[in-house]
Amino acid sequence: MTGRCLCGGVHFELVPPVRDIVVCHCSLCRRSGTFAGAYTAVERDGLRLSSAETLAWYVDVNGRNRGFCARCGSTLFWVSEGDSTISVSAGALDRPTGLAVERHIFMADVADWERAPD
Repeated sequence: MTGRCLCGGVHFELVPPVRDIVVCHCSLCRRSGTFAGAYTAVERDGLRLSSAETLAWYVDVNGRNRGFCARCGSTLFWVSEGDSTISVSAGALDRPTGLAVERHIFMADVADWERAPD
C-alpha cells in the first residue's frame, strides 16, 4: 500500500498488517483538515518513507507528534510517544486500499454542521 501528500514531496509505503480506518471527530482532527480525521495505522517500522523531502513534524497540545508536508500542508501522520503504531491519514493513500471504516470516535465533538453517522 502506498501514499503521498498532495504535492508529491512526501511518498510512503505501508507494510501490512494495516488497520481499518478510524474516523475521529475531535476538534484537533477537524482543525488539521476541514472535517473529521480518517486514519489507518501500522506498526512504526511498517511505515517506509520513500521520499520525505518536505516532511515536517510538530507536537500538538496533547503531546502527539503530527507529520505534515511543509510545502502543500497535507496532514499525513500522527503518533504518541510510546505507541507501537503510527496513524496514517487515509486520504493520503493511493487506491485501491481495501480498507473500510471500522468505527467513529469522539462523537460528542462532532461539528454542528456535520451530519453524524448512526
